[in-house]
Amino acid sequence: MANFTQSFVMKYLFTLIGLVALLGSTLAQEIARKALIGTTGKFYNGKMVADTVVPKSTMQLLGLQKGDTLQYINGEKITDVASFNKATGNIRTGDKTTIIYINKGKYRTRTAKAVMRPYETSETIDVLYDWVQYKQCKLRTITRRPKDKGDLPAILLIPGYNCGSVENFSNGIYKHLLETWLDAGYAVVTIEKTGLGDSYGCVPCSEADLVTDIEVFNAGYQYMEALPFVNKNNLFIWGHSMGGVIAPEIAKLHKPKGVIVFATVFRPWSEFLLEMHRVQYPLDGKSYTQTEADVRGMQKIYYEFFRLKKSPAELYENPEYRKLVEIELEYKPGKNDMWGRHWRYWQQIDSLDLAASWSAVECPVLSLFGGADYIACSLLEHQLIERTVNATHPGNCTHITIPDIDHLIVQQPDWKTAHKNFNDVKYRSEHFHYGLAKTTVEWMDKIRSK
Repeated sequence: MANFTQSFVMKYLFTLIGLVALLGSTLAQEIARKALIGTTGKFYNGKMVADTVVPKSTMQLLGLQKGDTLQYINGEKITDVASFNKATGNIRTGDKTTIIYINKGKYRTRTAKAVMRPYETSETIDVLYDWVQYKQCKLRTITRRPKDKGDLPAILLIPGYNCGSVENFSNGIYKHLLETWLDAGYAVVTIEKTGLGDSYGCVPCSEADLVTDIEVFNAGYQYMEALPFVNKNNLFIWGHSMGGVIAPEIAKLHKPKGVIVFATVFRPWSEFLLEMHRVQYPLDGKSYTQTEADVRGMQKIYYEFFRLKKSPAELYENPEYRKLVEIELEYKPGKNDMWGRHWRYWQQIDSLDLAASWSAVECPVLSLFGGADYIACSLLEHQLIERTVNATHPGNCTHITIPDIDHLIVQQPDWKTAHKNFNDVKYRSEHFHYGLAKTTVEWMDKIRSK
């Protein structure tokens, strides 16, 4: 009996020690935060020239300076935005990182451990970092809320199509919009698209399709619903640009208090694109005769791409299409990238029946159009959203046109000025359109008061 007891105790102790060791190992394997790479650049003839190098970043630690030509990152040749994102996308804190670059005409090779991206902090708001499990991957969420407040109305922010991390929202085009919402007492929930930010074990955003994006933001809405400090009866969805296409797909699955869409589309993507080209080509310097010739060429390509579901590679085989496929579809042999996403993403966008989606949305909707928006340039899109929603749910949709706002929520007088200032970060920050932010708060407050 004594031997049995002693044996049992020893087994128990070994088991306990094993569990403690396993727990320690699990904690040690906590997902490392993504690194602060810390450089932007301009691409010329397949080369990246550093334009900015962030202080205390990985690239500064590696010795990169403004004006240097970045050649390789961890063996990956840097030729364009896609190759840079691929090379840096999975570098995490402490990872060994090697770059080869040209400084003052000399090739240099440097190796260092990657620097952690600092967490966002604030004295006036709570910034909460968390995870959402999506299939086999973990998606980073960042929720901002008025400090120590509860029972809050909340907004799920669905951005445009591009593969930009939510880590940038507090300093990018959403900076002042977030501040306005938070000052008004709203919590704001953001979730990374697959493969972005700290997200782990995920398909890269550039390879993900529209179905994945919809599922990710649906998971984000469910996460928002479960937060202990939000009021479940006062949840809103903001959809900007292509986020305005995803917004009704999420709203029809739930019962949000309201949906706001800005600078978005309603018609099939292939139909809208032709109108957008007619607006943008002249702004890019093309004559109206050349614009018309190119639009007619794109019309044929779009029919085969969107309707017949041909791939860019198949279209490239047609000598008549080849030049436009290279320039307008940004086709490169062996690559799936098209306008920053997998080419199938755009075919799926075109296949969405948004009339059916908006008809299924039962909550109030605010549809906002910008008169200086030369990207989502068609007022008809928002008029159709308004008419479609109100046809099935009379009075539920309000449409507002803001004449002096562009696609990036910047105050601009017209398309030409907006086009000129599009890449001017300083101008964007100094000319944020607070009128739009105020309009959204007033509308949400009104909806909540009913």
